Amino acid sequence: MNVNISEHHTSETCTWCENTKECVTADFHDAFIGKAAMCWSCLQKAIKVQSRKETQESVGNGLKVSDK
Repeated sequence: MNVNISEHHTSETCTWCENTKECVTADFHDAFIGKAAMCWSCLQKAIKVQSRKETQESVGNGLKVSDK
């Protein structure tokens, strides 16, 4: 997962929680959210969610289901 933080905003509406807070512009390169202003708390949550998603996908791709 690649996330670039490009700008700091002292007062911006967070894309995730929709509250006006101190935010940064984060660009998720895998099109999870795309490029969006996010507060620090929501950025942390988004990274955790995306990390879990990637972990589940990698585990799921390695499993084979056999019929009994």
